[in-house]
Order: sequence, then C-alpha cells, then structure tokens
Amino acid sequence: MLKRTSLNLERRKNMKRILKTTIASALVLSMALSGATAAVAATPAAEENCISASAVADWAENVKIKLFNKSVYAKYAPGVTVEKDENSPTGYTVTFVYKEQKSYTSKAGLTINTAENPLTKVELYSDCFMLFDPDGGNAGSIDAALAATPYNYTAGLAPAGGNGDTTYYVELEKFADGRWGVQMPLSSGAFVYNFRVTAENGDQIARLDDPSNPTMINEATGIRSLSSMVYVPYDADKQGTSTWADRSVELPQADANKRGTVQTVSYTGADGTEHGLAVYLPAGYDADRTEPYKVLYLSHGASGDTYGNELRWMNEGTVANILDNLIAEGKTEPFIVVTMNNQQYKWKYSEIETDQIDYIMPYVESHYNVSTTAEGRAYAGLSMGGATTSNMLMHHTELFSYYGIWSHANVNGASGGVEGITSQSVRDHLSSLTVKPKIMLAAGNWDFGLAAVKTFGENLSELGLDYSYLQVPAAHDWECWQLIFANAAENFLWK
Repeated sequence: MLKRTSLNLERRKNMKRILKTTIASALVLSMALSGATAAVAATPAAEENCISASAVADWAENVKIKLFNKSVYAKYAPGVTVEKDENSPTGYTVTFVYKEQKSYTSKAGLTINTAENPLTKVELYSDCFMLFDPDGGNAGSIDAALAATPYNYTAGLAPAGGNGDTTYYVELEKFADGRWGVQMPLSSGAFVYNFRVTAENGDQIARLDDPSNPTMINEATGIRSLSSMVYVPYDADKQGTSTWADRSVELPQADANKRGTVQTVSYTGADGTEHGLAVYLPAGYDADRTEPYKVLYLSHGASGDTYGNELRWMNEGTVANILDNLIAEGKTEPFIVVTMNNQQYKWKYSEIETDQIDYIMPYVESHYNVSTTAEGRAYAGLSMGGATTSNMLMHHTELFSYYGIWSHANVNGASGGVEGITSQSVRDHLSSLTVKPKIMLAAGNWDFGLAAVKTFGENLSELGLDYSYLQVPAAHDWECWQLIFANAAENFLWK
C-alpha cells in the first residue's frame, strides 16, 4: 500500500511538471505568434532575469485568445499590422487591434474607469482615410460628398481630408475581453490615425493614440504628438502608376544603418518659458565634420494645442523617413532639420522672429554642426508656418537662401501682425534685392490655403522674383505636406 501511494504521488508530481511545461510552451508559442519581446524586470534585484507578472498576464491572455478565439482578429497582436493581400483593392490590408486601457482622462478632465464604466464602442478615425479623384472637386475646398471610403478604393484615387467633414470613422468589433479589431485597405504612404471610445454611461473621449503604437514624445518635455502612424507599401498592379501613386518614400528606411535619428530637446525661449525642439540628424552624422551640415528650420501650422507642435513634422509629417530614403538613394545630400513650436507665441511674428534669431539658431548652432551662413540655411512651413515663412522672406531675407511657403502666405498683412507682400515698403525691399533667394510655393488641389499661395506668387512675379510652384492632389492635411516635403527635399533644397 505504501508503494502504491508513493507511486501515485510521483505520478502527480510528473503531471505537475508536464502542466508547467505545457504552460511555458504555450507562453513561448504566444510570443512567437505575436512577435512579442519579453520584458525583463530591471528591479528589484530579486526579480532579475524574471518575466514580470504583467507580462505573464498579457501572454496568458494572448494564449487564450489565439488558441480559443475564432475571430479573424485573434491572431493579431495589439497595434497595427500591414499585410500583403491579393484580395484587397490596394494590394494590402491593414489590421488595427485596440487594447482597452484601465482608465482614460480627456484634456477637459473627463475620466472613464473601464472597470466601473465599461466601454461599449471603440472607433478608429482619421482625417486622411477618405479618397478623392485628383481631377474632381473645386480648387481650394474639399467636398466630403465626393469622397469614397477606403473600402471603395480604385487606382488613382488620392487620400485627403483635413477637417471634420472629411474625417472617416469606423467602428471596431469587440472580439475578446478588452480587445477590439477592424481591417481596411489603405494605399501607399503614411497615414495618421486615432481612436474614440464611448463608455456605458455615454461618456466619450477622442483624440486617443494607439497605446500599442504610441505617437512620438519629446523626451525633454514629456509631451507627445497627436496621432499614431501606419505605413503602407506600394503595389503598382493594384494602385496604378499615376504621378503620386507610389509614396514609398514615406515608409521607414529598410536598412537600419541608413536611418537617421530625431533628438528632442528643450530650450528657454524669447518669452522666458520652456519650448521644445525636434532635430533630425542624418545617418552617419559627424559632429566634427569640417563642412557644417546645411540646416532647414521647419514650422508647423496653427494648432489647438499650445505644446508639442515641434513634433508634428517629425511624427505626422514623416520627415525622418522621407529624408532617410532620399539620402540613401542619393537624391538629396545629408542635412539637418529643426522643428520648433511657434504656437506658444500665438503666431505673433515679432515674437517668432526674435525667438528664431536670438534663441533657436544660437541654441542649434552651439549644439550641432550646422551652417551659420544664409547659404546653408533654409526656412519653410505649412499653413500658418507658411505665412511665417513668407514673413521671414519679406522681413529677414538675409537670414536664409531657401524659403518654402506652403499652404498659406501673408498677402495683405493679415498673418502675424506685420505687413504683407501688397505693402509698398515690402515691395520696394523685395524688388531691390541683388541676391535673390530661392523660393518654393506649394499647396494642395483642395487646400484652403491655395488662393493665398497663388496670389503671393503673382506678386513675386510682379517684383521680378522667380519661384517654383507645386500643387498636389490633397487638401489642408498631412497627406499634402508629406508630398510637398518629399518633393522639396529632392528637387528644391540645396539645388
């Protein structure tokens, strides 16, 4: 009897070992299926080389979903996944899987605790998902009634939007506890996206980025940009070969060794407060290079957010991706880009000017190997940043040799509190220039800044100043400015 009891005890021990091995194998399988990387706790010392409890819980949840959930979304990890798909009208299908958070707090202070007030709806949205015929619509305005949805894509249609009417919302399907999913076709390029959640009591919070694919952060200030990003390759057979169809330049450079870096820093601005900067440094940046790098100072546009705007071009505008690709292909020389936050000055040009000349440029020139002469400097911007660039051209022509005025311009003095190009004193100054700067004007087909840009160009011509002009199939949106920046970097700057 004693022998039999000992044997049963040994069998039970063996069964426990098998069960532990099975669980461990399932966790490893889960990691392999999801592409997850184990998070190893750094502290306390007793937990060194151990998997954290939260990571184990996540893996266990993934195992349960992957093994027992029959939803099409079950095999995908939280975040965004882009896959080649012959059944997709674009050749690619994008799967978004949203993982609920324990709580949400809006900028207005509204809080949703999902344990007490569970979510009943999660929506994915973007103001750049809707599609338009490049030859349709009215110049300078976008009509949502003419739009196709991503699911109705046909070759030649262009993504555009930029306002509330052209923001596309799609509801996600809840397929597991705290997991929501949706799939859609998207064409080539970089797209902004966010989420909106609705709780059981009707409370709603929007402008949420993807917690599994978070937006860029300024490490010095702790402030994030606005939108998560998804990057979709080009399929010529499905998307066609029109001029703007292939937007592969906006995707991350495939070779990690050819990727530059974006540094985020802070400085004390002209108003005595903390301001953020983002600085793109090309791959192989050499702080001791004999020849300083040329530098582009690049402004965002008007924003509802006072802080974090220095990140917009780097995050939503995909500046680093574009330059990494163009530099790797030998289509532009390695140069530095500095983005700032002019929103903190409420677009008062006199203060922006002081900040640029007396604070930003001295900071950059003392911390980075950049040109300190006009020949190696450029200034550009979008929307109110375009108007600011036009003001720089008119009032501080000597500072830069290249000016990119995109999606807005100061024609009659309505932008920035300084005289515009119709002012006689400005016209006298510009017409008397002996060293003429290079100027690029650009806007989208349906861009509400188009008219101002064209009028500014007409005035430049009257004053004997040449300029290049670009118009792209987009509106007042990031699809527009990604195209413009890529074109400027390849065909305008330093040429």
